[in-house]
Amino acid sequence: TDAIAYIAQLKQATGKRTGRPLSGSHINKHIQALKLFSKYLRETGKSTVGFALQRVEETRSKPQYLTKTEITALYDAVPNSILGIRDQAMLAVFYGCGLRLHEGASLELKDILTDRKILHVRKGKQYKERYVPIAEKNYEELKLYIDYARPQLLQQYKTEALFIDANKGRAMQKQSLYIRIKQLSRKAKLKKKIGTHTLRHSIATHLLQSGMKLERIQQFLGHGTLDSTQIYTHLVNEAL
Repeated sequence: TDAIAYIAQLKQATGKRTGRPLSGSHINKHIQALKLFSKYLRETGKSTVGFALQRVEETRSKPQYLTKTEITALYDAVPNSILGIRDQAMLAVFYGCGLRLHEGASLELKDILTDRKILHVRKGKQYKERYVPIAEKNYEELKLYIDYARPQLLQQYKTEALFIDANKGRAMQKQSLYIRIKQLSRKAKLKKKIGTHTLRHSIATHLLQSGMKLERIQQFLGHGTLDSTQIYTHLVNEAL
């Protein structure tokens, strides 16, 4: 059927951003959507066709993370400029606070609660909100960006978005944030292929190495279950 052919095509496809084969969990989301669509057609009497689709096996790869030395190299690669101040603020958000890419891209000025040194994540995964503490160094970097660099990047355009595009003075999109981190990693001459999620994996691993409880890291990252956080224990054990 067309549904089976579609899933077979997905199994051969690669991600536009990663260039790697699509994960089992990604393909299974498509299978689930097709099954729900089939159920809807039958229940509404529009069709009696059902999709005999089998879920694919989900192989979970270990997340890649940067060592503290590599994180230092990333900070050392930051230029001494307005964009460099923005780079530091981005590292404060994606490494220091462990935010996902879409969470960081959705941040607005009001989400940085300066009186309490807390970051409000309003658009977390599955629409879950959470509050993330901002360490002193990260807070200073964010404050410098908000007070000094951001107004210069903003120009005449008005937006409440935290991260501002250098050319247009408008809110940075997810892809722009991702590309900027990649550029920084190349400048730092890091051999690992990294993105914003690598920084999230890195802070989780470093917090666990420093002795933070797994339950607190779960809250910090906004994981729905402890199982998602458990994988970092394997990374730490390997590093010992």
